[in-house]
Amino acid sequence: LGELVEVDSADRMFTAPRERRTQDYITGRFG
Repeated sequence: LGELVEVDSADRMFTAPRERRTQDYITGRFG
C-alpha cells in the first residue's frame, strides 16, 4: 500500500511542493 504525502492543486504540487518527499518524487530523486 502507498502513503498519501501531500494534497494540493496540481499546479502547486509541481511548482512549489510543501513536502520534500513530493519534490524528490517529481524530480526523479525518489527511491
